[in-house]
Amino acid sequence: MKTQLFVLLTSLLLLVTNVSADIVVTFSDGSTSGTEFFANTGETVTMFVTVEETLPNTEMTDNFLIGFGLKADYAAVSGSVATITSNSVDAAFDTTTDASFTGSQLNLAGIDIDFASNGLPQGPTILLGKFDLLLSSPGTTQFEFGDYDSALDDFVTSSAQKLDGIIFANSRSFDFMITAVPEPSAISLLTLFGIAAMARRRKRFA
Repeated sequence: MKTQLFVLLTSLLLLVTNVSADIVVTFSDGSTSGTEFFANTGETVTMFVTVEETLPNTEMTDNFLIGFGLKADYAAVSGSVATITSNSVDAAFDTTTDASFTGSQLNLAGIDIDFASNGLPQGPTILLGKFDLLLSSPGTTQFEFGDYDSALDDFVTSSAQKLDGIIFANSRSFDFMITAVPEPSAISLLTLFGIAAMARRRKRFA
């Protein structure tokens, strides 16, 4: 009976571990986190990119992250595409290896060499970097973040643990969408113009 109970408890523990344990890339606009964001047309939004681990994964809590790399493709799924105006690796990583961007791709990669001078990138949640998006016209832009270099281990801890196999398991990517919506004042003006046009039309046919 004790043996059966032990096997059952072990199986349950393994099941919970397989379901919850993970290391993922997450996104925030400074006020909310998630995979879908909204802002007024004309605004510039700062997007923060983090990496998070959930128990029983403790690689980043027990050690610290000495390097990482992400590559993102982005495009408009409707309307106009957002414009990246700046991109930077967080200061906890003292060396930026790539913060380049184009009209369709963004790279974010850094390493931490001088551990004593800038604080340790350590804990269950680590900020990797941020980039600014100008939402000049209405539209929805989708970002797809994946492995920076599939031939190398980009996410590595101070104890030489390689995390790419967990983060990008089965070629996994991390996506989010941001939508630029017309400002309320613009919507009000359009409504007024529409009402005025209907009134003129009715008067003409009266």
